[in-house]
Amino acid sequence: MARVNENPKKFIISCRVNHREMRELQERAQESGLSITALLRESLDLSDEARRDANRSCA
Repeated sequence: MARVNENPKKFIISCRVNHREMRELQERAQESGLSITALLRESLDLSDEARRDANRSCA
């Protein structure tokens, strides 16, 4: 039976980057211990953790 995800991802965003930009993304992700996807979500404050933290500070 398939797992039910509480926060399903319905959209895929594709973006072309050059070698320098990719290297920068990889370095920042590695330094922060995140994947590139998680790093980008964090930068937009869209990650589950960022939302939970924001909801806690508002409560």
